[in-house]
Amino acid sequence: MANFNPFARRESHHRNTLIAYQVLSVLTWALVLVAGIFYSLHRPDDVKHGHNIWKQANKHPTPFSQNTTITGIYWIILLLSQVSYVWHFFSNNSTLVTSAANVAPHFILNNLLVFAFIMLWVRSYFWGAEVILIVHVISQSSAYWTHRGSPPFVHWPAIAGPYAWSLTALFWNGAVAVHAHSLPARIVANVFIWVIFLIGFVHIFSAKDYIFGYSLSILTLSLAVKQLATKVIAFQWIFAFVIFAVFFVGSLYVSSAAYTGRDLWLKRVVAPDSTTDREREPLLNDA
Repeated sequence: MANFNPFARRESHHRNTLIAYQVLSVLTWALVLVAGIFYSLHRPDDVKHGHNIWKQANKHPTPFSQNTTITGIYWIILLLSQVSYVWHFFSNNSTLVTSAANVAPHFILNNLLVFAFIMLWVRSYFWGAEVILIVHVISQSSAYWTHRGSPPFVHWPAIAGPYAWSLTALFWNGAVAVHAHSLPARIVANVFIWVIFLIGFVHIFSAKDYIFGYSLSILTLSLAVKQLATKVIAFQWIFAFVIFAVFFVGSLYVSSAAYTGRDLWLKRVVAPDSTTDREREPLLNDA
């Protein structure tokens, strides 16, 4: 059945499959880029209550709203890193091409889901957008655990980066959908923010994935800054800053241990035999 599963890991890919991945990866990435730029500047004209991406975010402040500047910078960096990822499809190194191609179906699906989310978000179809985000989180989680050990140039732009965003966006959009503006809603949010912490903690320290950790660090910092600006006398921004600090320091610790050839208990491990192994080591669970 694996032969019919485009999401399975393979040692090699047929030439026609690679061409399809190259074309679809470029087209779907461009689709997200164009939609993102257009709807950052314009509102949709086909609905009455539509707004551009950032006005929509500011119009519906919730306990999970993020700072639009920080999150916007995150997306700019992510989209630029995805250019590098797509470029590896055209490499003369077959190992790099295979690594990129293994994740390509998830990358293509990720782009289509992000595009669908943008279309629904700017039109205020928040429940539909929430369904898209649930599918997105499931897809990225599947990609994460199926393709553990992918080199960083694949892991960050195609897996960890979109995964971290979809996770935090799930809570953000969900809070907008249920109109979480009241005191009881904020109390519930004070509890649910620790779900993000638990997921991030497992990925950073159990999976030893500092790349995902740094990604979540940026987004929880964005959350903390926005919540502080929204309501000073509240727990949400305090919790968010604490979670950001744990994620950032934890990711720094894991990455430092990995690149100094030590495990999480700071015991020296056998050095890998090649540069490629060293590059992949933090994501292979052998650090």
